[in-house]
Parts: sequence; structure tokens; C-alpha cells
Amino acid sequence: MHRLLATLAGTALILLMCVSPASAGKPSAPIPPGTWHGSAYWTGAISNGDVSATITSPAVYTFEFQVEPDGTVSNGAWSTNTAKVSVNVPTLGPASGTITGGGSLGGSGDFVTASGSYNILVSIPELGVSNFPMDFPASGGFQATTATCNTVYGDLADQAREEQQAAGFSTSVKGPFTAVKIAGPGDKGIQSWEESYVALLDKMSAMTLNPKPAANEVFQLVSEIEKFQANLNKAQSCPNLPKSFQKGKQPYTWFVEKFTEMLNKLLSDPSQYSGSDISEMLFAAAQLGAVGSAAPDTEAAKELEAKFQSVLSQKLDADIASGDKSDAKLIYLAASQAGYKDLATKAHAFAFS
Repeated sequence: MHRLLATLAGTALILLMCVSPASAGKPSAPIPPGTWHGSAYWTGAISNGDVSATITSPAVYTFEFQVEPDGTVSNGAWSTNTAKVSVNVPTLGPASGTITGGGSLGGSGDFVTASGSYNILVSIPELGVSNFPMDFPASGGFQATTATCNTVYGDLADQAREEQQAAGFSTSVKGPFTAVKIAGPGDKGIQSWEESYVALLDKMSAMTLNPKPAANEVFQLVSEIEKFQANLNKAQSCPNLPKSFQKGKQPYTWFVEKFTEMLNKLLSDPSQYSGSDISEMLFAAAQLGAVGSAAPDTEAAKELEAKFQSVLSQKLDADIASGDKSDAKLIYLAASQAGYKDLATKAHAFAFS
């Protein structure tokens, strides 16, 4: 009986980590030929009302593979560090587990297939079960959503979320990855970029959970993201851009997605921020590609810009009521840059009168 119940808990755990088959019509960008080394950052939770599971310590995947000139993937391998997960199943009570895994990669640059296994240790205190071992097969695959000649981005959990939702689960599981082209198998490439990547994702995730991060923390985060991306690009040459590369567009990365999520939450209750704060956040959002003509997600950018315009309008009204022309001047500059013509005209008329 304990084995059966532990298997039930283990199944809930593995739902957090699965990589499932691709769905038709999923937007993707072919990964160009070359040898690629990457890291992914697995977080999130799933629930179907009765059973829930949460990754309490993120899993960091590392992988390496070669895309041949004909597009096939060879010499591919993946592994993950120890992820800690909590599970709640009504018939079991609270449970916890750890997950590690590894295997091989194949397929093509359009869709990289994965095989191997996950190794799980499950503990259920109320049943006296401690570190019960299980193995689950790992299968499925992933694809890039943005690719240049030397860097690709995507989310390992894109298809997993669809499978979980089809099975009746609500899910927030994410597995954003970045991969860079290296000279050949085993090459270290850019020293320590993975450590910087994971540390930055840790910081971003923590700040996203903060209901009201300080304005200077938001600006500092954008600066760190830009520095990371600049260093990543500067260290690599890009002589021949692939056809899929859109000049002038920002790469669609996890940074853009999480920053957009954080700003949407922040703008829903901007009471602790001044008009100047919101204006500078708009400048930062444009720099990162969350808004503006270079934004990779046009619809998300439009929604965020509408929120910025609404909040800045409210802040300007407050400035006019209090006579704060200094704050209104920065609102004018932000509105002018963003193309909010009516707001810019109103701000200018007050700030420079």
C-alpha cells in the first residue's frame, strides 16, 4: 500500500517536470546548425483541486547538442540538478520529494526530442515513508521561440503546460531556457554565463513575488538584465544572420515576459510610486523590449502601454492638483517618447506654464 501511495505522490511530482510532445502550430524558430550549450530554470506549481504539487527549489537543467547542416540533432545530452518539490494529496497528507534526471537529445533544430529518466525520492511523514525511490521515463521535447545565429531562447515547459491543462490541471509551470553556440562538444564557451543567468532568474522571480518593489530595485534589475544580454552577445560573433532573425526586434526572452508580468502587477496598484517613478519604468520597459516598436510580443506590449498611459494620466491629474510641476515634466517626457500625444500636450501645458 505504501508503495502504491508513494507512486501516486511521485506521479504528481513528475507532472511538474514533464516535457511532452509538440502541438501543431506552436510558434517556433529553427535552431541553426552548430554546437549548442544551454540552461533552463524550472519553477511553478500544478493543481486539479484535489492534488497539488509545487517546485520549492528550482530545477536547473543543462543540455548540450549539435545541430548538423541538414538540421538533425546529434550528440545530445541533458541533466538536471536536485529539485525539491512539495505535494498535497488528500488521501496522503503532505508529501515531499526530490527529483534528478538525465538522458539524451535527438530530433532536429525545429524540435529537439528528449529521452532518459527522472529519479525521484518521495517522503510521506504521516505514513512513515522516507526517501522512497522511483524512476520515471522522460520523453517528449522542446523548441526555440527565438533564435539568432549564436543564441536561442524558449521554454521547455510550453508543451507540458498544454498537456497538464488538457488533463484538468491549472498550472504555472515554466522552464525558460537560453542556449549559446559553442566551438564544439565540451567547450566551456563564455565563462560563468550560466551562473549569472540562474542568479538573475532567481532575483527576477523573487522580485515578481514582491507586491510593491521599490522603484530603484526595478531600475537596477533592468540594468542587470541589459548588462547580461550585452555581455552574452558581445562575447560572440554573428557573421551570418538566419532568415528567421527580425532586425530591430528584441529577442523574446523570459526576462521580457517576467518583467511584463511584474509591471502589470505593479501598475494595478501604483499608489506608492510617483509620476516620475512610473515614467522611468516606462523608459526601462522600452529599453528591455516590453513595450514599443521593438517589443517581440505586440499584444502584450499594447496592453502594458495602455496601463502605463492610464496610470500616468492619473499621476498627472494628481500633480496638477498639488502643483507639482517637477514630476509633471518627467511625465511629459515619457508621454512624448511613448507617443501619448494628448497626455504629452496636457503635461506640457501644466509643467511649462
